[in-house]
Amino acid sequence: MSEQPLPHYRLLGFDVNPGTLQEYLNLIKHGVAHEQRYTVLYHNLHSLYSYFTSKQLQADYENCTVLVDGMPVIWLMQANGIPVTRDHRLTYVDFIMPMMELARDEGLKVFHVGQKAEIQQEAMNRIREQVPGIEIAGHDGYFDQSSDSVESQRVIEEMNQFEADIVLVGFGAPKQEAWLAANREKITASTVFACGACMEYVAGAVSTPPRWMGRTGLEWLFRLGENPRRFAFRYLIEPLLLAGILGKRWLIEKFQRRSA
Repeated sequence: MSEQPLPHYRLLGFDVNPGTLQEYLNLIKHGVAHEQRYTVLYHNLHSLYSYFTSKQLQADYENCTVLVDGMPVIWLMQANGIPVTRDHRLTYVDFIMPMMELARDEGLKVFHVGQKAEIQQEAMNRIREQVPGIEIAGHDGYFDQSSDSVESQRVIEEMNQFEADIVLVGFGAPKQEAWLAANREKITASTVFACGACMEYVAGAVSTPPRWMGRTGLEWLFRLGENPRRFAFRYLIEPLLLAGILGKRWLIEKFQRRSA
């Protein structure tokens, strides 16, 4: 793993690298300038629940940079004495366009893989309109994503031939993390991001919550109201189960500290 220009914290069994929007933009520039490779994943309450209930996903997160995508994770870190603020909560809704502007200004190429072809195309059209001069290409997410598939290798060859500096992978968790863990060494881009449904928001296929809701930790309420059938378990049940998991880990660590 290359030098990590962002702070690293391990908390209750998971790792994070909190950074502001500008610090993550600097990470991209650092990777290109120093020929270093970063794989950036993210943690919010949903990803943490998935992380603690899947040994495979835990392995897929190893040696990755992990941004904080959720105010509850910020609050959890603050409760444990980690010096972070709401500025260290970084969601792709806020991050994507500054990233595209950085790519344009620094002469970096962007390649996105994921979503349906028509959604991806609409998203890239909007990016080109808002960030004239950007070099961006992509491939939809509807191919055989198994690690040794011919289709996966063709997609990787396509992004490498494009000479991408930044790659965005939006299959949704845990598929994107598994695909990156299996294929990252073959991807020549300096920085690769797992970006979930980012391009669906850019394309307008999914409504963007008001930004004040994101800053106050209420973005989940907007999504739950829009699609209660899809998000009821994620936002109403998973946090309770995760609280039990984290509470147990806190007790174990407290006992270990006293026994040391």
